Amino acid sequence: MQAMEGNGISFTYDYSYGEDAAPALEDVSFTVERGEFIAILGANGSGKSTLARLLNGLLLRQKGELKVWNLDPGDEAQIWELRRLCGMVFQNPDNQFVSAVVEEDVAFGLRNYDTPETEIPEKVRKALSLVGMDRYERYSPHMLSGGQKQRVAMAGVLAMEPEILVFDEATSMLDPQGREEVRSCLKQLHRMSKTILMITHYVEEAVEADRVFLMREGKLSKCGSPGEILTDRELLAQAGLVPPVAVRIYHDLKDSGICLRKCPLTNRELVEELCRLK
Repeated sequence: MQAMEGNGISFTYDYSYGEDAAPALEDVSFTVERGEFIAILGANGSGKSTLARLLNGLLLRQKGELKVWNLDPGDEAQIWELRRLCGMVFQNPDNQFVSAVVEEDVAFGLRNYDTPETEIPEKVRKALSLVGMDRYERYSPHMLSGGQKQRVAMAGVLAMEPEILVFDEATSMLDPQGREEVRSCLKQLHRMSKTILMITHYVEEAVEADRVFLMREGKLSKCGSPGEILTDRELLAQAGLVPPVAVRIYHDLKDSGICLRKCPLTNRELVEELCRLK
């Protein structure tokens, strides 16, 4: 079974300015297989966050067809089950906290779904353990670092045992250490066969995805492997993005007459290729 399928999805925000607004999404079609790690990459205003909110039923599509785990996000009768199966982690973790204590915050969603009280402590413990925050149960969320806050927000979603995780610019407000903490958790969840969609404008974060969906001006510009998308300078430039550092250095070297065996995507791959020059 496919985790997601969209056909001809379009959406326009109604700003009520008395004139036609440009569509935020226009004729977007895609499929996501179970267990895939998809990076939805695009500049600000490209439509990627709008797409994320349609997946979770936070926005209702205006045109096209969409199925998420074989559920319809536009069907109010299915919306609660959909949001349990398709959990979202947002940009600012502070906006997701509802309790003054970490363990109570993680338990909040479970209680909303009438989980038996006897089961909640173990589910909370397991979720915090998955994100490496199992020693922080009694902490106040606001005493944590940015990366730790985001991991607690992730635990609150994971406690619901979702099949799909959508991260909407979940690292954009973090420092480099916090971003690495969250990315490490993402890789662990992918190894557990969770279906992951990561919405981002950081090209480096798309390197480890199975596939990249490149968004541009509300359209799905291209789908492909990270190697196909992130090494195409012209394609990225059209989308308002620049390639990863390793790719830029590869092309700079090539332009100066130094040819590496292949175009690296990561700094580690770049170092390996440079070592081979000797």
